[in-house]
Amino acid sequence: MKMDKNLHIPQGYRQTEVGVIPDDWEVVRLGKIGNFIGGGTPSTKIKEYWNGSIPWVSSSDLTEENIYQIHKHRFITDSAIGKSATKKVPKNSVLIVSRVGVGKVAINKDIICTSQDFQSLIPGNNNCIFLAYLIKDKAKLLASYNQGTSIKGFVSSDLKNLQIPLPPKQEQQKIADILTTWDNAINQQTTLIEKKQQLKKGLMQQLLTAKTRFSEFSDDWKIEKLKDVFNFKKGSGLSKGKIVSSGDFDCVLYGELYTIYNEIITTIKSKTNAKEGFLSQYDDILIPASTTTSAIDLAIASVIKKDDVLLGGDINILRNIYNNICGDFFSHYLTYIKKNEIAKYAQGITIIHLYAKDFGKIEVHLPSVKEQQKIAQVLILADNEITKLQTELALLKTQKKGLMQQLLTGKTRVKF
Repeated sequence: MKMDKNLHIPQGYRQTEVGVIPDDWEVVRLGKIGNFIGGGTPSTKIKEYWNGSIPWVSSSDLTEENIYQIHKHRFITDSAIGKSATKKVPKNSVLIVSRVGVGKVAINKDIICTSQDFQSLIPGNNNCIFLAYLIKDKAKLLASYNQGTSIKGFVSSDLKNLQIPLPPKQEQQKIADILTTWDNAINQQTTLIEKKQQLKKGLMQQLLTAKTRFSEFSDDWKIEKLKDVFNFKKGSGLSKGKIVSSGDFDCVLYGELYTIYNEIITTIKSKTNAKEGFLSQYDDILIPASTTTSAIDLAIASVIKKDDVLLGGDINILRNIYNNICGDFFSHYLTYIKKNEIAKYAQGITIIHLYAKDFGKIEVHLPSVKEQQKIAQVLILADNEITKLQTELALLKTQKKGLMQQLLTGKTRVKF
């Protein structure tokens, strides 16, 4: 690394191969502070190797963000060890994915074995949690070491030669404690969001199928076919290349129905200067018309709450005929109650298409507009609560990222 002679270096810091660090920190190679253990996969054809008592972990068993989570694993027997490349990894080692899933890092709380996708660091006298956070922070750098064609990865020598800034052991512990506190908060928030989402699913199953009714409503729900409730329209034109950040016209592309929007579209994300597309009307229901993945992915509906938005090609547009539909109710109803039924009408192999003329045959159960609106209000409240929690979660993750940038480089020191 070329050092910048003009860089201002604060008192108590020095410039090194890894940047400016505190005077009492060292620059070391990972290979100098601990040993590395590779892994392997026992033959799945030999039954005596499996269903034992020793946890065996593959790269898919680790999460992307949390160094404490190994969310699942299989078990192998003692006989599998020594007869395959897998080895026992001591407690409190740093599990580093070096092939499929590069960037995943975890701490093991028990003796385990790993697949060949791992290089695990036995950290010696250093704090394993601190090292896990530090190596996790180097994920992009490690990914740049990737070699190979069909299966890319890096080798143990890349890790051994990786230079890192290393604080005194007490400071390692304090940094690990602070980042762990943030991870615990992130885990708690994630768990809360998952619970709220499950509650919403249960609520929808009850309200959208009339299993639970509000006391002020008692009329029977009508059975109609989609084609008798809606006129079917189709989006047109527009491509990603015609999206511009300062465009004059709001627009929606079909791919955004998968990636950006949920059941209710209130704020339009994209703009264009192209005068293409089919103009929306308030409460139009939008359903994608094609995908390259699976039929079930097509079975999503969004209601657009704005007039005159340009709707691009490959969007099915359902426009209410008799003004007897609350779009907020209906987008939830189609997405969660009619999802599998809609998917059955998808056609194709490489590119899967969904045509309105086909799924227009689907029967739907319709309450009165007032009951639809009441149900929608309850579901929107649940959505808003989940969105608020997700915003708070994003803030926690941003705060943690900022802390890592400050603490793992010594820019901000901790007291101990």
